[in-house]
This record gives sequence, structure tokens and C-alpha cells, in this order.
Amino acid sequence: MILHLDLDSFFVSAHRTKDNSLLNKPVVVGGRSDPFIFDKGFNKTKVQNQNSGAFVPTLFIRDKEASFEEYFKEGDRLRGIVITASYEARSLGIKTGMSIREALSLCKELIVLTPTHKLYHDFSKRLKDFLYTKIPIIEQYSIDEFFADVGGWVEDDEVKEFAKEIKASIYQEFGLPISIGIAKTKWIAKFATSFAKPDGVKLILPQNLDKYLKQTPIEKFPGIGRSFTKKLHSYKKFTLWDIKTSKSLLYSFGRGGEDIYKRVCGEDDEKVIPNRPRKSIGISRTFDPIDDRDELKRRVIILSRHLVFMVSKYNYSPTTLHLSIRYEYAKSKKQITFNRIFNEVFFIKRVLKLFNELDIYKHSKVIRLSISLRNFTKYPKEPYSLFEYEKDRKFNTLLKQTTKMREKYGIDIIRVASEI
Repeated sequence: MILHLDLDSFFVSAHRTKDNSLLNKPVVVGGRSDPFIFDKGFNKTKVQNQNSGAFVPTLFIRDKEASFEEYFKEGDRLRGIVITASYEARSLGIKTGMSIREALSLCKELIVLTPTHKLYHDFSKRLKDFLYTKIPIIEQYSIDEFFADVGGWVEDDEVKEFAKEIKASIYQEFGLPISIGIAKTKWIAKFATSFAKPDGVKLILPQNLDKYLKQTPIEKFPGIGRSFTKKLHSYKKFTLWDIKTSKSLLYSFGRGGEDIYKRVCGEDDEKVIPNRPRKSIGISRTFDPIDDRDELKRRVIILSRHLVFMVSKYNYSPTTLHLSIRYEYAKSKKQITFNRIFNEVFFIKRVLKLFNELDIYKHSKVIRLSISLRNFTKYPKEPYSLFEYEKDRKFNTLLKQTTKMREKYGIDIIRVASEI
């Protein structure tokens, strides 16, 4: 059997462990693109990457927490969105992704908290370590989600009671409510959790699966996105039961359709994998429209510097770079490959060059920049220019030294002059 463990309203619950006055009240944790990363002043920013998982982002920690006004207010405007809402807030119609302004309009007494990411990551790391004392095979899927394989560890007829004991011990140890889904396969276990919430346990056996498929819209199944939902709707398929009874149609969509069919039917054999290697590392920021190209290049450099630091901590050489520029009314993006020993000097020059190539709407304002690296190797795939190789090797050695300094004093301790 496989368990899927999902912390309920995790960010809010984490704050409630530190402040019980938040209990039984409508509370949200808000978020926005880091409003301080582009400051010209010094921020003692460090990276925390003690958690791993398919959807666990690298964490940038500032030297101080921001107040509501500092974090959400920009002049007369209120920025940010709801990233976690308590169930009391949800009962008032407040949802994840809603703007903070709209959420406050629905509930004047709403308590809006700024995010404290270090708190969440610390809880997540401690919970993962705790789970390993109870279950031998754990996979961290996101900061608040885990899969656990208890096959051969717990008898099938005892697994529900075992899950209840795990749930109770987590609350006793951490004060965090958690919901647990149980099934024979990984994705049905995650699907079962949606019926367990909040703060419950749900077991879906193969012989009982059909009744849940018949009552559930396609978009409610984990891993089925908007575009695939829209595609199936065009074929008059609206429930998960429609997927199960349309095998030939799903298989005609290729590997993606085949995978979804097997997941929905509980036929996939995907394993719980304790340590998934990272496939990519990226950074992006959204901001007020900017038409000043020098300022945009400064921001490209800052994002590149932060990304270089993240990659250097893993000690890998990426070979694929993806850059995306989002304008007010358009988007430009491109992916390139390179074969170089990874270093900051080369990388920043290459990203700036790619930005100049991609910036095709010179008179349009930019609202978002995204940079990502993937396809990691230990060494370049093949030999290249001896001159460039020696230069890259020296700069890579320099990068290792600057990484040590940045780990100790913050990422901003060494910057490009044009950033300031």
C-alpha cells in the first residue's frame, strides 16, 4: 500500500503552532515575487535547500522578515496573492491564487500574514526526518506533501489504522493537522487525500474505485491540467469515469494520455522514490512594467547571480539554458545548449547576450523575467577550445571560492558593479 500525506493549510498551520491566537480564525498567508531582490542596497540573503522534491523550490532567506506594509504595499497599491488559506477563510469564499485585495474585500476581519519560509522549510525537514523513524521508504513530493510505501512493512488490513496512528503522532509531535490518502497505487493515494481533507484518512481500494471516478470531474485528478482537461472536454469527456471508459482515445494521445489513463484507473506502477535528482533549477520574478532596458539588464544579472549560486551548491554543470521575457501583451522565449565548465562570468555574459537576442519588442514594457538551467552533468560532454577550457576552469575555481563567501555572508556580498 502507498500513503500520500498532505499537511492541511500548511503555512497557516505552521504559524498557528507559534501563535495560538490564530486558531479558529480566518487566516491567509500571502505571497508575491520577492520585492527586495532588486534592491540596490545590501540584503544578507542566503539559500536553504535542505528539502528536496519534485515541487520543492530553493529558498532564499533574508536577514529580516518584512512587515505587512513592507511586503504587500507598493505606494498606494496592495500587491500579492493568497498562497494558503485556513479552512475558516475558505468557508468565506477565499481561495488560493486570489489577490490579497479581493480576499480582504470578502472578509474585513481576515488576518493576512507575510510568509516565513524558513519556518515552513524547517517544519518540512523535521517532519521528513520524523517519518523516516516510522516508515522506511519516503518520497518528499512538495514542501507539504510526502509519499510513503508501506508494502511489506504494514499488512493491508492494518494500513488504515497505521495511517491514523501516524496522523495522531504528527499532531502530537508538531501540532500540525495532516490528511492521508491510501491506495494500492501512487496517484490514487494522492487522489484519495482529496476525500480525506481536512484532517482525515481515506482508503480507496481497487474494488471501490469506480464510484469515486463516476462522481469526480476530470480536473480534480492530480496531474491533469487545464489544457488536457479542455482537450478531453472537446471530446465530451467530463468525469474520471469517462476517462476509464475511453482507453483507445487516451492512448491515441500518446505517452501522456497513456500515463493519465493508467493513473486514473489505478494501473500505474510508479514507485515511491526516496531521492529524486533535480531535473532543473530556475528563478523568475514578476514586477511592475519596465521599459528601461538598462534596468532590465541589471535585473537579468541579479537573477543570473542568484541562479549561479543555487547551481554551484549542487556542483553540477548545466548544459541547457532557457530564458523567457514576458511583456505586457506578448512573450518571447528561447532555449539554447552549451558545452562549458560552468562559471559565473561565462553564464552572465551568455544570458545577457540571449536577452538582447530575445528582446524583440524594444518599445514594449517587460513584466516578468524567467531563467532556468537543466540537463546537468558532472563535466562537459566533449572537449572544446583549450583556451576557453583553461579560462573556464580558472573561473570555476573562483566560483567555488565566491560560493563559500556567499554562503557565509549572503549572496549580495559579491556583486557586479552595474547592479548597484
